[in-house]
Amino acid sequence: MMLRSMAKAKYDDKCLGHFGLSTEYYTHFTSPIRRYPDLTVHRLLRKYLFEKKTDQKTQEFWKSKMPEIAKHTSECEQRAVEAERDTDDLKKAEFMQDKVGETFSGVVSGVTNFGLFVELSNTIEGLVHISYLTDDYYHYSEENMALVGERTGHLFRIGDEIEVRVLNVNLDEHAVDFEVVGMKPQKPRQRKSRPTIIQGKTGPQNGGKKRFGDRNGNKSTNSRGGGSRNRNGNRRGGNNHGGNNHSFSNNQGKN
Repeated sequence: MMLRSMAKAKYDDKCLGHFGLSTEYYTHFTSPIRRYPDLTVHRLLRKYLFEKKTDQKTQEFWKSKMPEIAKHTSECEQRAVEAERDTDDLKKAEFMQDKVGETFSGVVSGVTNFGLFVELSNTIEGLVHISYLTDDYYHYSEENMALVGERTGHLFRIGDEIEVRVLNVNLDEHAVDFEVVGMKPQKPRQRKSRPTIIQGKTGPQNGGKKRFGDRNGNKSTNSRGGGSRNRNGNRRGGNNHGGNNHSFSNNQGKN
């Protein structure tokens, strides 16, 4: 939760220090080289320490290149993180395909206004949609990050141990759906037959079709229709390394 409250880290051409380490000067450097930013820092060190190229022309050249390199590598890293996450979710969904109907013990790993995310001991994470919490009518408390039963006052919070059954696996969405063991299963929704409409002279003009819904012609909506099951937003916020920016620069911030 602390990491998610911070801004995502990014590469920067300015030396902005490191919040987690409480240092004024910080640069991104690993060995063996894993990323292009590491290679850039290695090249700068070689220029300064081995080739002794500290003249104004060399400094101006790299200063002009750094913003573009920082922006490009930040964007590429974010795409790589998203690709890794999508692949991970897909493989986990494939693993759970033949386990529909089985029960597992898990821990509530996230609470939203549309349901609970539950993580199993095998690291699989799935959603219990709020419509499947059938023992009460639940409201989302943002302040407490909990779902609260209107009648019983029952709470679902992060860290609660819970028994779930695999309800569905959707490979297209890379998603696994759970239901809470012990709750009555939700009845399948049945379509209501449309009423016969007799149109008179006051019917729709210009050949328009009458829409089913409220009297203004708006389609009815379900206020508890849930939300996106996408785990790439607030649920899993990507790589922020404690909210610090990574600097290429080794000139101690004097750009």
